[in-house]
Amino acid sequence: MQKKKLNICQVSLSGNIRTIKENLINFNKFYGNNFHYIICPKNEKFYFKKKIKNSNCKIIDEDTIITFKKFKKIANQHLKKKYYFNEIQYRLKWYYQQVLKLSFIINFANITKKPIIIWDADTIILKKILFFKKNDSINYGTTSEFHKAYYETNKILLNNQPKYFISSLAQFISITPLEIKFLIKRLSKIKKKNKNIGEWITDIIFKSIVSVHKNYNGSMFSEYELIGQSNLLKSYKKQKLISGIRENLNGKLSIYQKNILVYLGYSYIAYEHTHPNKNSFNMLERNQTWPSFLKIVIKKTFNKFFRGIKHNFRIHI
Repeated sequence: MQKKKLNICQVSLSGNIRTIKENLINFNKFYGNNFHYIICPKNEKFYFKKKIKNSNCKIIDEDTIITFKKFKKIANQHLKKKYYFNEIQYRLKWYYQQVLKLSFIINFANITKKPIIIWDADTIILKKILFFKKNDSINYGTTSEFHKAYYETNKILLNNQPKYFISSLAQFISITPLEIKFLIKRLSKIKKKNKNIGEWITDIIFKSIVSVHKNYNGSMFSEYELIGQSNLLKSYKKQKLISGIRENLNGKLSIYQKNILVYLGYSYIAYEHTHPNKNSFNMLERNQTWPSFLKIVIKKTFNKFFRGIKHNFRIHI
């Protein structure tokens, strides 16, 4: 009997193509039956198609979901009265890619009635991850992230919050059609869903952001935290810990370094190669140094162990 197909959504710029290609190989190795929807700028679509010649991929022009011009217009209608209006403009592209992901998965679930995974385009899977169990997503969480501003926005968007939770920022998130239906029902309390999902999502996100955030901190919304908390509210099960390596890498990992991570229980690596610091700049053009790698792994593993103990012994009432 053929296993159910895994559907994966990614939003990316051309700089992530090498990472995406490696990730495609790994997904095929671990799952076999998988299909990837890669959303990119209109002017990069041809380049993506030229570089990623894979029958398990569909390259999608982001403008078919919502144009950045339209997104920006809706966002700024809410932001124009905030003192941080000018300051947030350079971050709108970051918010835009989150809207693209949310809009795509809602449309996808409504049309196909199938579950889907959002996966960060700069992240490579290292070992098989179980994403779904029966009709629910598995609620994964990490103890290395916790940004209060995200949860303040979620209180408005979801009109509730789980009694106990850790961060859902694990470089991926999964959602089923029933979970999508639950999320839409919650979000529709703010504004009834429109035919154009991208415009609707943009409208309610920025309406919620400006209503709760008087002070600006750059990151005031997360699509992963929204879906993660929505899934917890629908069907609560304490989050299962999952870990990856992301911070402070200075190059591409060797096969030996990847094997060490898998042995220590890490599930993915993320190459944040677009950040403006010396470690990130051109990191895909060089190898990860061993002294830095060992320092990162030792520190991360100790933190993972002790924070994991605290989470696993936490009793939810």
